[in-house]
Amino acid sequence: MKSIFYSLIFWSAISNLSAQVIQIGMVREQNSGGKPISGVQVNFQDAVPTNSDDRGWFRLAFRGKKAGDVIFFQEVRKQGYEVVNEKELQIMQISSNDSLGNDIILAKAGKLDAARKEYYDISDKALTAGFKKEEKALQEKLEKSLISATEYDKQYAALFDQYREQQKKLDDLSDLFARINFDDVSSEYQRSMELFKSGNIDDAIEILEKIDLPNRIKKRLKEKKRIEKAGQEIAGQKEKNEREIKDDLQGMQLQAQLYVLNFQIQKAETMYDQILRLDSTDLTMLTEAAGFYRDYHRYDKAKKWYSAIIGHPDAEQWEVGDALVNFGDMHTRTGSLPDALAAFEESEKIYMALWQGDTTSSQFKNGLAISHQQLGNAHINLGNLDKALGFYEEFNCKEKELYTAYPNKVDFKNGLAISYQYIGSAYSSLGNLDKALEFFEEMNKHFKELYTAYLNNMDFKNGLAASYQHLGKTHINLGNLEKALGFFQECNRLVKELYTAYPLNVDFKNYLAISYSDLGLTHGSLGNLDKALVFIQEYNRLIKELYAAYPLNVDFKYFMASSYQHLGYMHSKLGNLDEALGFFEERKKLMKELYTAYPNKVDFKNGLADSYQRLGYLHHNLGNLDKALVFFEEYNRLEKELYGTYPQNVAFKNGLAISYQFLGYTHSSLGNLDKALEFFEDFTKLMKELYAAYPLNVNFKYGLAASYQHLGYTQSSLGNLDKALGCFEEMYKHFKELHAVHPNNVDFKSSLADIYQTLGNFSFEKQNSPSQALLHYQKADTLWTELVRDAPDNAEYQKQLAEVRGKLAELGQNMPETMPQSQQREKAEAAVTSFTLTQETSLRAAPASDARIFRRFKPGDQVRLLEKTDEWWWKVAFGGVKGYVKAALLKEMENR
Repeated sequence: MKSIFYSLIFWSAISNLSAQVIQIGMVREQNSGGKPISGVQVNFQDAVPTNSDDRGWFRLAFRGKKAGDVIFFQEVRKQGYEVVNEKELQIMQISSNDSLGNDIILAKAGKLDAARKEYYDISDKALTAGFKKEEKALQEKLEKSLISATEYDKQYAALFDQYREQQKKLDDLSDLFARINFDDVSSEYQRSMELFKSGNIDDAIEILEKIDLPNRIKKRLKEKKRIEKAGQEIAGQKEKNEREIKDDLQGMQLQAQLYVLNFQIQKAETMYDQILRLDSTDLTMLTEAAGFYRDYHRYDKAKKWYSAIIGHPDAEQWEVGDALVNFGDMHTRTGSLPDALAAFEESEKIYMALWQGDTTSSQFKNGLAISHQQLGNAHINLGNLDKALGFYEEFNCKEKELYTAYPNKVDFKNGLAISYQYIGSAYSSLGNLDKALEFFEEMNKHFKELYTAYLNNMDFKNGLAASYQHLGKTHINLGNLEKALGFFQECNRLVKELYTAYPLNVDFKNYLAISYSDLGLTHGSLGNLDKALVFIQEYNRLIKELYAAYPLNVDFKYFMASSYQHLGYMHSKLGNLDEALGFFEERKKLMKELYTAYPNKVDFKNGLADSYQRLGYLHHNLGNLDKALVFFEEYNRLEKELYGTYPQNVAFKNGLAISYQFLGYTHSSLGNLDKALEFFEDFTKLMKELYAAYPLNVNFKYGLAASYQHLGYTQSSLGNLDKALGCFEEMYKHFKELHAVHPNNVDFKSSLADIYQTLGNFSFEKQNSPSQALLHYQKADTLWTELVRDAPDNAEYQKQLAEVRGKLAELGQNMPETMPQSQQREKAEAAVTSFTLTQETSLRAAPASDARIFRRFKPGDQVRLLEKTDEWWWKVAFGGVKGYVKAALLKEMENR
């Protein structure tokens, strides 16, 4: 029995040993001539963590793996160093010769950032020089009449778009160059990079062109096929051939990037076209070529080759998942939103299955997180806000788990920060501002930590600036204007530093302009109109420079139109209506040109609609009611078309609702009350639907309250006082709730003050009830006084306060001027105890419309006042019976 036991133990030990696969690798320092690094902790999934020895070698023992199985890199640790070639290490395969496919390359901490900065500057200068060279060539063609002015405009627009898009990719390009290990590249590659660094881009390209990489790789691909046929006995030749093909692919990638920087995109494209004609079965080349086509807007080609990867018989499932994400992105960019959604859903299924099969894989979990992010984006584009939020929350959950497991991986921390931004934006769109603020604060916290740790990283600095902008916008919506101003100032400071460091970067200049716009609009809300105008003028100046330099760039034209809108708004607030009108006209002109050129671009159509609304409102204020009506009808027509095309888009539904508001407003001013009522009812109907669907959205609640206000005014003018009162009650309820939840929001506070003022006017003018009017005016006075105190330069608040004070003076004209308002109120109330009913109504058991009825009143019935219970209901006595009636239906009888 004992001997059997020993045999079992011995067999178990052999089984465990045979289940392990050994892979040997090396850790080297970047650009050091192959210098090994010892004491590096290496961690791969399914392998026991190990350390490199004095010669840089390490040995990984993988459990349950065999040759050809996929393995996943997890982490490398060595104090004072960072990983250079992490992308190459992420996913590899177990080799049959015990050798790990790639060495681990490290650089001393800070070296990568310094190299990125150096390569960014070099690339930026090369790109700008290439652009200027092509621009000059175009101008010479025009001067020599080789091309027409129209053709010049067309070619210049294409040239500038190419320049702008390439500038956006400089961060990625500089990171790619910074990670090159010159110990592992061919001599031609190394020489080309040295020439590029010294500013000789044409010489660098010449070296690569002389090699004739497409033909050389053609021969090597042919050799690859021969080697594969020959079998295992020439495995060494195969390995050498694979290495040579990899070298040529690297060279091709560099050549393509240099072509792009030198504005020779067509040459780069031709090179990739040639390679795919030679061999479209190699997954590495397919992925490289499809990525190029994607980055340089050859979307049809990109879709074709991503589709080839998706259907490739040798593609791993994770490769198919990644290709589907890119395939979906191509559909998004070409406007095929349902196809994009289908691709992202398929990618999610693949990564979900992969992750469920191996829940320890950071690679699969990250792929699943990205698919959730893309699904969220797709649903945002389709207007499905709730679905988008759900996917963003899943994205955030996975990124949080990854960062918790790998706290030293900046990519995961960056991904987590970005996920907070997406959730915050979704909550903001849904109107849940407190939740939005919570996530934007998390975004800010993480980017602050990343930027503090990597001060030279532009992405982290830009991310931090964006987080301050999001915080500022949320605090604006919450009514915390001073806080918002502080965040916008921080954003402006960071963007100013980015633009100062990279003055040729048009995106930083554009972002700086937008930061001035945020500052200007916030000062405008604070009542600092002169300051606001200065910032808006600075916004306009920078955008004007960008638009003048690149007149065919549609983004700058759009922002130019936006700057005119803001200038018009500020001048209208300052009372300069003629100047405001001029700026609004300029905006309309630019938006009309953009929409005419790009009729399918909804942003331009929506912008044109808004320009009609601004002009209509200003003409209304100038008394040009017929002109105002024409503009509002155009506004309504465009919003109707947008909402008809995209019925799920809540922004377009809201825009349509507001267009009905302005039509009603104008018809009311023209005396067409029945028409006005019809439009206000449409306004209320849409706002009710929006608020019912999104009850936490403060903008929809505010819009609904405003719709009741307009209905109340119109019903009052039509003599339907009961209906008017019902509308005012609804308006009061919503504004009071908004102010209670957001006491610092000046819009909600001023709206509540306005409703008290409206109710005072209604009680005094329509119901002949001075004491009721007094109650409302006093509450309005309190709120307007607080608003003027907090924003002493706000002319509108001062005007409204003066108006209320005038009404109070009118009501208290027989009272001593020195008597406090509380005593005036008591004296006014004491003067009246008897009231008559102005119309039929009920005496009820409680102050509510659904309370039990004690009796019915006829017009002229007299009651005795017992208590002014609230704004709407008063307690009275009638023939020994006590109950409640609507205060608005009581008319005072003077005591004698």
